[in-house]
Amino acid sequence: MSIPEALFAGKNKIYLEETISTNTYALDLLSKTNPPEGTCIITDFQTAGRGQIGRYWHSEAEKNLLVTYIFYPHTLKVKDQFYLNIISGLAMRDVAAHWIGNVKIKWPNDIYSGDKKLAGILVQNVLRGDFIKSTIIGVGINVNQQDFPPDIPNPISIALIKGFDIDVELVFRLLSARLEYYYLRLKANRIKILKDEYLNSLYRFNEWAQFSDSDNDTFKGKIAGIDQAGKLILQTETKGFKSFGFREVSYVI
Repeated sequence: MSIPEALFAGKNKIYLEETISTNTYALDLLSKTNPPEGTCIITDFQTAGRGQIGRYWHSEAEKNLLVTYIFYPHTLKVKDQFYLNIISGLAMRDVAAHWIGNVKIKWPNDIYSGDKKLAGILVQNVLRGDFIKSTIIGVGINVNQQDFPPDIPNPISIALIKGFDIDVELVFRLLSARLEYYYLRLKANRIKILKDEYLNSLYRFNEWAQFSDSDNDTFKGKIAGIDQAGKLILQTETKGFKSFGFREVSYVI
């Protein structure tokens, strides 16, 4: 499959050899100006890369793709903001699946190949009343990194799976095209189709598996869906259906 070209996502590119965090840079940029939609900040190294809910994102310099995109989904209501996570996850799934198999989205927004973490996403929104004024979608994809710190659980890279290095620029171009594709579908109100595709791509969807709650109690459950706020709906063996927010539940892998 050839790499498609985006119309506007990633076309206005701000390259930084090093930065604290591409998301932090993007938020600062938005506070001062209105860059064109699809503007991206890309870097070779982050000194304080950010992950979901305050966690950090480690990436070896010049080995991986570290990029943040800026969009303006003005008609998207705050109550529907998790759809930005949905389109980001679907785009990342497509990118990984271009090179490797067995790719799934691990709720809320990690990308897994098998039981290994390949990529992460951090979506942050600027609100205006009941609507989204702007959104930044930060992405970290392990492309060519071979070694990871021992405190990072189950990491993997495309190169480790394939056995050879991948052109990071090609990964960026494909990501820009696929993110734009799903963003335009969201703007066209293809809500149900996007949600169904996301659910069917979820890691361990509709499978009985072990989970751990915020009290570190382990239980058996099955992912049944996500609610409007993006909470994970689990069918449990003993307590029926329950909804869990970020940090309220984790997979036991």
